[in-house]
Amino acid sequence: MKITVITGSARKNGTSNYLADEFIKGAMENGHEIFRFDSAHSDMRNCLGCNACAMGSKPCVHKDDFVELRENLLNSDVIVFVTPIYYFGMTSTLKKVIDRFYSIDPQLKEKQNKAVLISVQHSPIEVVNESLNQQYRAILDWLKLENAGIINAIGIESVEQLKQTQYPEQAYAMGKSL
Repeated sequence: MKITVITGSARKNGTSNYLADEFIKGAMENGHEIFRFDSAHSDMRNCLGCNACAMGSKPCVHKDDFVELRENLLNSDVIVFVTPIYYFGMTSTLKKVIDRFYSIDPQLKEKQNKAVLISVQHSPIEVVNESLNQQYRAILDWLKLENAGIINAIGIESVEQLKQTQYPEQAYAMGKSL
């Protein structure tokens, strides 16, 4: 199985990237092929809404890192979104990537892939992740993706604290279970 993991954190050694690493470790142990795309460290331009791509029938006008991501997305069986929660939602770098899905919407809808959401938030209040989960479900509905799981790690301030919780094992097990 081919899995594309898209991360949204600018912190290479941060909490959400730690969970991405655990997910990837489990998936690789199960023999899956992984492509990881770190949106915060990519050359990714904003969707212009220019419709030059004609929603999938032509390439996007931008020639940036989405070119490589596009090919991996179109060949993947699972798309994994990993993000810290910033103001009740995903990071702007991850959202920028998802906005660019517009140029391949029809192809993604035809594939009927699975998707996973992994998020980390500093706040111990569960309601903080509700808007992110709602947006994720809307993306699933739009792209006709099957939800393969959600992990919302709450109340996490550091990787050291994260390691003392069940969240890393959950991410590992989710990767292993696919």
